[in-house]
Amino acid sequence: MLGSLRFFLALFVVVAHLTGGVQFFSHWGAFAVFGFYIISGYLITLILNETYHFRLSKFSLNRFLRLFPIYYIVAAITILTITISSNASDFHPAWKIQTRWIDIIGNGLIIPFEFYNASFRIVPPTWSVAVELINYLILWAMGARSRALAVLLFLIALTYHLASYLSGAGWGQRYSPFYAALLPFSVGAMIYFFRNSASTLGQRSIIYLSRFSCAIWLGNLMLCGFMGGLNHRLFELFFYINLISLAIFIYTNTPSSSDTPSSRWDKRLGDLAYPVFLTHWVVGFVIGQVFLDGQQRGLVLFSVSLLPIIAVSYTLSEIADRMIEPLRTKVRSGIKS
Repeated sequence: MLGSLRFFLALFVVVAHLTGGVQFFSHWGAFAVFGFYIISGYLITLILNETYHFRLSKFSLNRFLRLFPIYYIVAAITILTITISSNASDFHPAWKIQTRWIDIIGNGLIIPFEFYNASFRIVPPTWSVAVELINYLILWAMGARSRALAVLLFLIALTYHLASYLSGAGWGQRYSPFYAALLPFSVGAMIYFFRNSASTLGQRSIIYLSRFSCAIWLGNLMLCGFMGGLNHRLFELFFYINLISLAIFIYTNTPSSSDTPSSRWDKRLGDLAYPVFLTHWVVGFVIGQVFLDGQQRGLVLFSVSLLPIIAVSYTLSEIADRMIEPLRTKVRSGIKS
């Protein structure tokens, strides 16, 4: 279930980005990113406890193999594309090439994006990957180590969100920084520690709660769109309803044991999520330039680009599965032996 959800959240990001100024879809990406963070918080807490046992070197190597090889492939393709194009920065302002040392280091390591004005990003959405990487370390250091620490991290993050809102700070301060993302990451960690408690509700109650939270989540997504998306004065209310309802849905759909196998299709869709997230800007740009006479963002560009994005992502997923996954398996087996 979580693999399929990650895939559809990645598609939400694609919709929001490639449709451009369509207000109905303007918030889909922001809603999806915090959904990704919840899932990551849960999964990272799970593997830290049950696979890596907080061995930082093995965990870090595995995360590097999971995230960076595909990123470097997409970055190489993108830099070639935007270098030979004269109007790439019109399509996305992050493609206005800069060659400062900090830009070279940032695009090479991703994490530095969080600590300077990363206006030039070869792969635009990687600012959120930087947020993820920092929160992985925070979970390793604190949030994933016990139920009490996960709850404490949640309370700290919640306090920040409340203080930020009451101080009048812009919504971006509760969305973009890594410390704002501590809220969904800590929620994901708590889902791991409290997941066995779901069994006390009874199977029928869990099913009803799952369906109800899913209905609230989707209804909230649509209602926010009809009311103006990011531009509506109640947007933040919709944003936190999205967080709560999605957290409940994930909680009611996490297996009580990590030994529970996921379906083949769920794993396959989950493997596509990250490549889709990375490739959609460059594929959309190429499709617009080559086939749509320089079409900028809009529903037409999204519709025509969707299948090529999935096809390119599938190819990258296959490359990673054949070349990188054996190395990751060796890292994991080295821990067990």
